[in-house]
Amino acid sequence: MSAGFDGSKAIVPLPRPMPAVASSSSTPAVSIERTIESRVLGDLIIPTSSLFQFPEGMHGFETHREFALVPAARDGFWWLQATDEAQLAFLLVDPFRVSPGYEVDLGAGDIRFLGLDGPDAALVLTVVTLPASEGESATTNLRGPLVFNVAGQRARQVVSAVDGHGLQEPVALAP
Repeated sequence: MSAGFDGSKAIVPLPRPMPAVASSSSTPAVSIERTIESRVLGDLIIPTSSLFQFPEGMHGFETHREFALVPAARDGFWWLQATDEAQLAFLLVDPFRVSPGYEVDLGAGDIRFLGLDGPDAALVLTVVTLPASEGESATTNLRGPLVFNVAGQRARQVVSAVDGHGLQEPVALAP
């Protein structure tokens, strides 16, 4: 996973929550779900396996460190909801669907930081900017993808050094 990482194995479904296990009365039950308030999505009850730590935050949102990754109704789209601010939610898209041949250049520092042990451990998504007015297109920033270590529940926004990726690539929101 160095320069030229093409992400061909990067789309990994989120782990399914483990079924609740009956516990003895002396051992407290471990919660596998959490309720998150969202102004965009309504209150969410999500598995804790869908929570991701962004130790550095995201560009422009450095103080928000924990987010819930929630599949959207349309395949290839996700919602990223801040757990500490109900108004902060991002629409994400699978960049490999937006741009065939898309590549992400992860440096050794990114790989170490995320704790990735191979392409199968990564989920790569990009932030969608919704149109400001009717007639404009939604876009995504292919130069600044979010890379998720699904098993480690850790994520980072990286700046890809791959040439040719636009900052405002059009995204079709309608199926």
